Amino acid sequence: PMATRDDMDTAFKAIILPHLRAMGFKGSLPHLHRLRDGAADLLSVQFRSAGGSFVIEIGRVATNGFDSYGRHVPLAKAKTSYLNPQHRHRLGAPLSGGDHWFCFADTDAEAVAHAVIAELGRPEVWQLIDSWPILGAAPA
Repeated sequence: PMATRDDMDTAFKAIILPHLRAMGFKGSLPHLHRLRDGAADLLSVQFRSAGGSFVIEIGRVATNGFDSYGRHVPLAKAKTSYLNPQHRHRLGAPLSGGDHWFCFADTDAEAVAHAVIAELGRPEVWQLIDSWPILGAAPA
């Protein structure tokens, strides 16, 4: 069965969002965050305008926000799109960097949702995020 955007939205609300909440993420789609180890993890979802796929990007910033293009961005308004590409990771992409889109147009939306959850559960993804400097943090 071919999944529609509505099917994927339903799978996000039923499967992915409860999992993110269990992981400690707050906020509402498409931009969520969680406090962890003295910093904040950001997570943003972006659907392709043409339909059929989406990306999920994660990054890490200081709990009091960070500066982007000369202005301060508080945590409540932080989005991964404000981060330089070397300070964000696309779930599903190689840890060395690169692009990945979760495609749902020609598959089952629930299967795609479970693939997202599998990526969120990979310890090496969070080890990568933790290895980066925390944007906005005072130098040690």
